[in-house]
Amino acid sequence: MDKETISQLKKETALKNFRYNRFLLLRYLLAGFFFTNLYWLLSLAMSKSAWSLLPLGLIILSIPAIAEHLRLYGYPSDDVRDQLKWHRLYQMTQGIINIVLLVSVLTNVGFEQVFPFFTNNVTSKGFVSCILLVGLLLSGVILKRIKSIYSQKDKHASYITEFSKLNK
Repeated sequence: MDKETISQLKKETALKNFRYNRFLLLRYLLAGFFFTNLYWLLSLAMSKSAWSLLPLGLIILSIPAIAEHLRLYGYPSDDVRDQLKWHRLYQMTQGIINIVLLVSVLTNVGFEQVFPFFTNNVTSKGFVSCILLVGLLLSGVILKRIKSIYSQKDKHASYITEFSKLNK
């Protein structure tokens, strides 16, 4: 291979990585939600609770979102509006479920059924409430980030544009 071909391959790879790194926060938080729901599922399954279907459903819903991120590597365009539909749906669902669970914790309706591995006291409820609020906040951050990516207003979009201009 000559120097020009190698240089062109490096530029293409750099651009591909720039495009893929736009979604770094989204990927890591999606993985965090996946494993949090997995641990919750395992805890409910060990408690032999029928509520284990709730985290199982969230895990199943996250699989197409994970697949979207796998397809995004090498996606040839900066316009990804059709690419994050499942991830957006998953985050909206996760946020809604966190709100419902938070109401459940605060009103003491179903707390012992949904979280049978915690004792029904103020400390446990405070801990679970904090986790649910953090999850709700992270879902909101992700949805906002997806919106900015859709509108090409994220900081990585400007990096990609600048890099493309400099390397043509």
